[in-house]
Amino acid sequence: MSIRDLAAGADAGTTTVRRRLGVLLASRVSVRCDLARPLSGWPLSAVYFASVPARYLRESTQMLAGMREVRSCSITAGPHNVMIDVWLRAMSDVHGFEAHVARQVPHLAIDDRSVVLRTVKHMGRLLDRDGRRVGVVPLRQPQGTHGVAGDEN
Repeated sequence: MSIRDLAAGADAGTTTVRRRLGVLLASRVSVRCDLARPLSGWPLSAVYFASVPARYLRESTQMLAGMREVRSCSITAGPHNVMIDVWLRAMSDVHGFEAHVARQVPHLAIDDRSVVLRTVKHMGRLLDRDGRRVGVVPLRQPQGTHGVAGDEN
């Protein structure tokens, strides 16, 4: 989106939006850009549930974060204390990625995996077979909740 479009959407001047955007980007804000995964050459997604001894968590997750297939790596609580979301080119890459991880991250044990062949909804957006947005699924609050604490509207 251009600065002009951002300014129009924010009902602010372009100079103000440019300055505020510069401040945001200079801070620790991360910019996220999603794309149509089936058109990217990486049509499959897999989530690996793994375990690493606590003393090796930092080292192991740093190594995982440097792998090109890894889209996100999260430290969690429970028997699988690491979740790894990866993009793959083909089904045969599921085990190839595991072998690569075993060589590069020796303290990590992959306990389970889930292969995602097609994503129909992502970040509140409905996707077609090519991974392009075709609709929106609005996020709703469960009945009986009031949103942010102290917000009565």
